[in-house]
Amino acid sequence: MNAYHPKITTWLWLLMMLVIGVLGSRTLAKDWLETGFLALLPVTEQQPEIAQAIQQHNAQLNRKVIWLTGAASSQAAIAQARQLKQQLQQSQLFSKLLLELPQQQISQQYRQLFPYRYQLLDARTRLTLEKNPQNLLAQNLETLYSPMGQMMAADLEHDPLLLFSRYFNAQHPLKLTVEQGIVILHDADKFWALLLGDLADAHLQLDKLETLLALVNSATTQVQAAGGELMVTGMPLFTAQGSDSAKQEISTVGVGSSVGVIILLLLTFRSLRPLLLSSLAIGCGLLAAWVVSVLVFGKIHIITLVFGASLIGVADDYALHFVCDSFGAKNWRPREGLKYIFPGLAIGLLTNLLSYAGLVFSPFPGLQEVALFSAVGLLVAWLTVVLLFPLLLTGFDPGHEPAILKIANYWQQRWPIWLLKNRRWLVPVLLVFIAGGLWQLKPRDDVRLLQSAPAELLATANKIKQLLPVSQENQFFLVSGHDPQEWHHNEQQLLQRLHALTQRHQLMQYQGLSDYWPDAQDQQLNYQRLDTTLYQSGLAQRYMVGLGFSTQAIDAEIKQFAEAKGRSISLPEWLKTADEEKQQLWLGCDASRCLSRVTLTGTTDLSELSGLQNLQGVTWVDQVGQLSSLFERYRLSISALLIAAYLLVFGGLGLKFGWHNAVKITSVPVVAALVALAMLGWCNQLFSLFNLFALLLVLGIGVDDAIFFFMADAAGPPETDGEDRRASTSLAVTLSALTTLLAFGLLALSSTEVVHAFGFTVASGILTALLCSPLVGHRVRDLRA
Repeated sequence: MNAYHPKITTWLWLLMMLVIGVLGSRTLAKDWLETGFLALLPVTEQQPEIAQAIQQHNAQLNRKVIWLTGAASSQAAIAQARQLKQQLQQSQLFSKLLLELPQQQISQQYRQLFPYRYQLLDARTRLTLEKNPQNLLAQNLETLYSPMGQMMAADLEHDPLLLFSRYFNAQHPLKLTVEQGIVILHDADKFWALLLGDLADAHLQLDKLETLLALVNSATTQVQAAGGELMVTGMPLFTAQGSDSAKQEISTVGVGSSVGVIILLLLTFRSLRPLLLSSLAIGCGLLAAWVVSVLVFGKIHIITLVFGASLIGVADDYALHFVCDSFGAKNWRPREGLKYIFPGLAIGLLTNLLSYAGLVFSPFPGLQEVALFSAVGLLVAWLTVVLLFPLLLTGFDPGHEPAILKIANYWQQRWPIWLLKNRRWLVPVLLVFIAGGLWQLKPRDDVRLLQSAPAELLATANKIKQLLPVSQENQFFLVSGHDPQEWHHNEQQLLQRLHALTQRHQLMQYQGLSDYWPDAQDQQLNYQRLDTTLYQSGLAQRYMVGLGFSTQAIDAEIKQFAEAKGRSISLPEWLKTADEEKQQLWLGCDASRCLSRVTLTGTTDLSELSGLQNLQGVTWVDQVGQLSSLFERYRLSISALLIAAYLLVFGGLGLKFGWHNAVKITSVPVVAALVALAMLGWCNQLFSLFNLFALLLVLGIGVDDAIFFFMADAAGPPETDGEDRRASTSLAVTLSALTTLLAFGLLALSSTEVVHAFGFTVASGILTALLCSPLVGHRVRDLRA
């Protein structure tokens, strides 16, 4: 402090903010906001191929939006769907909109695969050939003489055994009603026309998410005006709703905290200068936090800004302690005030940075962002107070005694007296309260708690899933093999077990490439099956004679069959003919292995499915389960980190102030943390990994409050030097706690459960720290008074 020169430090502050401003101008020019839910989650701890499979699976889900227009008749539903398609095309949000089935693409696929019709047999045809070949021909006759026979007759001329028709139809196992080339679904009341959309960008910016929500609302209004109904679902819609909710919460937390701070400061100081300086410290902290976070991470998530908005209540603490000190000394001057509070400010900053440092070591990108954003914001706010306030507060003199100062001073004098007088029954009650709350505390580590969705959106998604059971689950199988042959064998083993589960109704549907593409060996086996069972036995010829085929047609069929011997289609060739959904099942081959995904629909028993990973080359991938398990493991490890942080703070305080004083100071955040946990138990609130990070924050703020009361006591009673530092400290701590409660208490209003739990935990802990901190340094003379 002897070398401290306010003008020099002011120039240092201006230089720092100039650098931040220049970097910020460049940062603002790029896309810096992340809105996707999956960006909050850690990269899988599994092998790279699993991470690749999860990334591809998520990318597929993140682009799909399902639209259903409903009406009393299918014709009306189709008309509304066509109008909707035009509206969606004009929005330019979608790279592909599928309403009419792509007949040209289907015809092209048919032509390309038809030459391999004797090698490409579906599973049901193969099984029938092995058990009773005559049944296959009998089924053909039954089909031809059924109402569907007229449609099949066109295939009969070039595919007399209907082998390829069977195979081609098996590639689309879900039987849907098609009118005018459009898929029609129906329930008890309405007919629904299906429209599928693929977003042009899987990583939507905030403005495009707003456009998507506005598009859904306007389309709903338009369809309802025509007498219909619209249902929409898809991961992008959940992301858009989550971002909209987060934006509202940013407004609630930020505006609410700001209004609370403004009212408190104006009532306390009756001057705009503390308010403007406080706003300056907060604004500089948030600006620096934003710029540095974007520079480090490339993008920051909108949830980070929700937590960042709560910094308004925390960063304001440093300014409050500085300005409130003016009430504790006669002829107060900023430089002397800074000299007195600087140790407390420095230790408070270090403990807060230590609290956020715990978040940096978490595996979750979202928490790492919050840690860096918060740490940088607090550091720059602290530097603004220390470097700039001594100059800008020159000549500041409140000249009055605010009512809140009287209340805070009375409270910090009388409250500890009441506590100490009644400690014989208060301590047992507190212990019972803490023990009872901790006993009821039940951890929940479900990763889905990170995202909240409106009940209406979930109900719509469930209704669409009942009408159109094609939505893929988050779980899937990863199948590998050293070469395509081994991969094909491994996947076939898995698909046989999955088929058994569908027969027992434990799984609605599955999809694997080897169900559609047999490898070269199986293709030759299929040909041999046909040769042995139908052609050499003469069954095929007699069947064709019975249907009235001419001798020339029968000879031509036999000749075509003979010419097809040895023919096979490779997987790359086959994939060129497949639709996008099947193409994305294949992950490719490298020097060591080949990989594919097997997707699932309508799972009812995950334990049965996960048990199949014991098959050779099969890995069960349950992203939700794995991340929830990761949450659980890190909750346990962060618990150890939390204890270590408290011990580290205790050790540092012991070296600085002595071990006896360290116990008194550290007891404040310890009791606050235990009460916060007990409150979670008694109020049946969520307890997860994120509550532990909240307790790290309680540690920083609780130690901060206790240190300032300890230092106020060390300054001596007012009668020794005419200055009442304890009164001004109680005012600063009270204002600080109120602004922090405003900031984090408002987080408890969040619709996202983990954010709500974070705010609830911090609010409970800070309130407890406020009640306990006056006990630190409380003199025995106060008790006798």
